[in-house]
Amino acid sequence: MQRLDVKRTQIADALQWCGGCSGQFRLRVGDVMTPSPVCVTSSTSVLDIVRMIHAKQFRHLLVTDHRGRLLGLVSDRDVLRCFGPGRYPDQEILAGIAAAEIMSSDLVTIRPETRLLDAATEMLAHGISCLPVLADDKIVGILTSTDLSAVLEVVLQTSDTAQAEPSADSPAETTDAALNIGANSAPQPIATR
Repeated sequence: MQRLDVKRTQIADALQWCGGCSGQFRLRVGDVMTPSPVCVTSSTSVLDIVRMIHAKQFRHLLVTDHRGRLLGLVSDRDVLRCFGPGRYPDQEILAGIAAAEIMSSDLVTIRPETRLLDAATEMLAHGISCLPVLADDKIVGILTSTDLSAVLEVVLQTSDTAQAEPSADSPAETTDAALNIGANSAPQPIATR
């Protein structure tokens, strides 16, 4: 099973546990994060990081010390900065650059029990695409914008499926007619303030 398919299943299970789409606001970071993320040390070379990013299709790698404590984060964008305009470093140059030289160390972190809505708000407020997830100062996961996109996809699919299936309470005719949607319906403007 591909990584994204595993993520979709994880989210669908968490949504079902929370009560379906109506429970989406009860989702916690721990429900959808990627657990036990791949980490590198501060001395890992950029060449090794590039190889990991390509092999695993990651966009973020957490940097830890020898005790597993979070020191920083290397994103694919941090790696791209090594290649600046007109610069094409060869493998020898990339092997000589350590993760510590390109990592971000001023990180925003989050806890697994934090509401997913709050985590998304933090990511937007700080303009970041991932949050390392810590419990008792130990790395337990990472929440990425891909995880949030997968949540949105599953919620929308679940919502579409629920709307497409007539309930026992309502007749099947209440689709287009009840919503006043049809071939003769003109789009209604959205009111703005």
